[in-house]
Amino acid sequence: MRRYGERIGKNLPDTAPDLLSFDPAQDIALTIRFPAIFAGSTPKDFVFSREDVGQALTVYCREHKVPLPKNATKQIEKFKDGAVLNMQIGGGGLHIMIIDDQEVMRNIIKKLLGKANPSQLSEAGDGVKALDMLRSGDFDPDVIICDLHMENMDGIEFLRALRTDKGNVNSRKPVLILTGDKSEQAHEITRQVGASKVLTKPIGADDLIRQINLVRGHFEAGR
Repeated sequence: MRRYGERIGKNLPDTAPDLLSFDPAQDIALTIRFPAIFAGSTPKDFVFSREDVGQALTVYCREHKVPLPKNATKQIEKFKDGAVLNMQIGGGGLHIMIIDDQEVMRNIIKKLLGKANPSQLSEAGDGVKALDMLRSGDFDPDVIICDLHMENMDGIEFLRALRTDKGNVNSRKPVLILTGDKSEQAHEITRQVGASKVLTKPIGADDLIRQINLVRGHFEAGR
């Protein structure tokens, strides 16, 4: 990451970091904290997105003559205390869960997702129903798209319940919050309780599909 950081204008100190946190399910996937250099100064954080980490691994593979299939889907995943770059030839079936209390909105989202050609779409009218489905063991979505403001259980309550439900195998699944609420305070709270990304309506099909690929850890090695 140090060499890749130099390429994108993030020059990491030569000293050893105090903290390294990596979670590919989050929009900010990697945080590296370095200690204060001078008395009275504060520690400095360097943050990298999933795409940054994937690009760094791709550059490393190229520089060390590791062959990369041209038609492969490139995916970044957590491995022990670091990251691993997986290559997948061909696409597996994509399962997306949509949570929204308005049927018309669920239909709009399904239409936007048509270009991604998902193999399975699951729907829930609120967070309570979605949690029941995710706990049942019958649903294993790759990505969850959830509204923020809903009856019975809103998006923040759903995220808080999902992320703390350690017995639920889906508790760490990527969750995209799709909302018409443009309040940055609401967005920040939503991220703090576990949203992988907060997106605002309206959104185009290409952008939504790109964000789905990013939260899944997929990226295009274009730079």
